[in-house]
Amino acid sequence: MGTFQDDTAVTKIDGKLTATLSRDWEIWGPSGGYVSAVALRAAGAIAPPGHRPASYSCQYLSAGPFGPIRIEAEPVRQGRNVWCINVALFDGGKRFLQAQVWTTNKSDGPHKIDCAMPAVPKPSALRPVEDFLPPGTPRHPFWEHFESKHVDFIGWENGQFDKRGSVAEQWQKLRDFDASGDAFLDCGRPLLLVDTLPWLTFERGLDIKPDYIAPSLDLTVWFHDLPGPAEWLFCDCHSDVAVGGLIHGRVRVWSEDGRILATGGSNLLHVARRR
Repeated sequence: MGTFQDDTAVTKIDGKLTATLSRDWEIWGPSGGYVSAVALRAAGAIAPPGHRPASYSCQYLSAGPFGPIRIEAEPVRQGRNVWCINVALFDGGKRFLQAQVWTTNKSDGPHKIDCAMPAVPKPSALRPVEDFLPPGTPRHPFWEHFESKHVDFIGWENGQFDKRGSVAEQWQKLRDFDASGDAFLDCGRPLLLVDTLPWLTFERGLDIKPDYIAPSLDLTVWFHDLPGPAEWLFCDCHSDVAVGGLIHGRVRVWSEDGRILATGGSNLLHVARRR
């Protein structure tokens, strides 16, 4: 099993960008958050030195392939303090993701944070999710990359649903992660979680197990701070709107020392399972 840093690596040769999508990150195909992390790193490959991600937004046009992909990354604004970079990922000649990434080198300006991290137990006080799963519970390969600890474990595996609705509070830690000073790789961690958790959060508030899936149509993440030395990331998740075939989820990501790292969300499309 490869690491997140290795499996999202972008290669630049003669100005051309490529990457290889690993099957180890499978959820209904390559995880959308994983593919988005590759796109974010592609923006980092052409951004000026000293820049970090400010925001990321994308549209998932189709499922990506496992294997080699081609990447196009074009700066469409090159300002003194901000760049805007358009990124597209291709399977052969087929575009399967398009994204826009804002980057910045700003470090000064107002500092005001009126939101507070929920008062929850630290990960050291919680049991791993594996302790709550019945033996032999199937899991997507994606989750082998994580240590997961839920503040209140609820899942279909043990026949529970959350009476509060579609909300979730959980800690996540990527195994064997090393950003090596790469801000775009580091921001890939909260981006990955903002993409992944809305569907799982939506399931928690249902009293009947869904017989459908809901792939993401899009993803938007605003980055507030770099995770840096933080290993465990806390995710405060809400997927409390489902209307007209669309499910909306939003996630805030915090460090263990209480810094807010990112805010984001996505719209998911109701899709009947193939019989």
